[in-house]
Amino acid sequence: MNAIYCRVSTDEQATKGYSLDDQKQSCRSHLVAMGLTDINEYIDDGYSGEYLERPALEQLRNDLQAGTIKNIAIYDPDRLSRNLTNQLIIADEIEKSGAKLTFVTGDYDASPEGRLFFSMRGAISAYEKEKIRERTSRGRRAKANRGKIVINTHPFGFSWDKDNSMYIINEREAEIVRLIYNLCIKEKMGARTLALELMSRGVIGRKGKPLSVPTVSRILRKEMYYGTHYLFKQKVHKTGQNSREIKNNPKEFWIPIEVPAIVSRETWDLAQEQIQRNKKLAKRNSKRDYLLRGILYCALCGRSMTAYGRIGKRKIGSGKMYYYYSCISKESNNYAINGDICQCRRIPVDDLEEAVWDVLLKIAKGEKSLNDYLRKQARPNYSQEIEKLHKARAELEKKRMDITKWYSQNLIDDISAEKELQAIRKHLDAIISNLSQLNNIQEKIKQPGILPADILNAKTYEEKRNILIHFPYQIHAVRQGDSFAFWFKE
Repeated sequence: MNAIYCRVSTDEQATKGYSLDDQKQSCRSHLVAMGLTDINEYIDDGYSGEYLERPALEQLRNDLQAGTIKNIAIYDPDRLSRNLTNQLIIADEIEKSGAKLTFVTGDYDASPEGRLFFSMRGAISAYEKEKIRERTSRGRRAKANRGKIVINTHPFGFSWDKDNSMYIINEREAEIVRLIYNLCIKEKMGARTLALELMSRGVIGRKGKPLSVPTVSRILRKEMYYGTHYLFKQKVHKTGQNSREIKNNPKEFWIPIEVPAIVSRETWDLAQEQIQRNKKLAKRNSKRDYLLRGILYCALCGRSMTAYGRIGKRKIGSGKMYYYYSCISKESNNYAINGDICQCRRIPVDDLEEAVWDVLLKIAKGEKSLNDYLRKQARPNYSQEIEKLHKARAELEKKRMDITKWYSQNLIDDISAEKELQAIRKHLDAIISNLSQLNNIQEKIKQPGILPADILNAKTYEEKRNILIHFPYQIHAVRQGDSFAFWFKE
């Protein structure tokens, strides 16, 4: 039996004379001219020549090993593979099977000189492949630096302007996006709750289906909804026909593209802060309810306190489960690695929760004064401070964009760019952290006061938990010997 092998990976190759029909016809005519018939075709349609994992090629190699093939015709060596090593591997397998390899564009000679020439052609093919990849990558980055979108990922809320390579607002979908942000910020809904709420309201996404939880989560987190879309956030490296390795690029190498904004930057920031609060207050998989979960702080170091349960041994009978509030630094491996562990001792959950709620009841009844438990501190002008931080953040982000642009245009060397970007990133992290804290304080100040009747009427866990979450003061606690103390802090 005689064989022809044909491969094409993209439609672009058809314009270069590599279409499957042309290859098959040329290879068949080549064998017929040699007086050979009984031809079997092995066709790989849509497979890269960089890898050997191809169904038709694997079948061809199996038939070669079985000794059923006498002659193989291939249009050109790069149809066999664009990788020199792979070309030599397959050529060696063909020779060992006793079959003869021939190319339409030139005969294959198994002599040392012929193998040298074959290797040279393979090296040139591999070089051309790398040049194509490099030019494509450079062209995509150049297009991005001109403010154009390189690949249309079909984000919800936008339509595609093909002529200008840019997203434009899809007003019907944009209204849904704004609703999602509004419900997140004002109703404090997370992605899962939002998806259910939208479904109950009859909100339909694309293809007539409700919006999924991952889609809602992406809408809330992507920067493009406030007007900045980042390209080249990841580097994708193919490791096989159907496998790839994805790595995150340093943020400094992202290319920002201005797109039409559906929500304001302030709205997006508020949504991110609410997402973090929801994450902090989420019940997750805890096996019991913790009244102070997410709202309790260590009085020694100021960090959050986490709740957990563990089994304690007893002399008689099985172990008993004990529940504690503990400083996060004692329970997180990150603090253990850095040697930054707080000395605050664990506090029993039931004792602390009962004591805190008992104090609130006494304050509501007028038996105790809030001032007895309140640690006051001077309050700055939060509005002015927040405004200053927003301006500083905008200036730093503009400076970062400028440096990234200069680097991509080779106007600044990579060492200077990295040094500047590291300094900017450090300042931005500090500003974002301060903004989050001030916004949380500001929100609590604006909240309506909790009435004594609300506290007195709260009986269930949910009612008590709701009051504590909206309580306008932080709760700080510390273990002192066998007892503990707590207070409220503005």
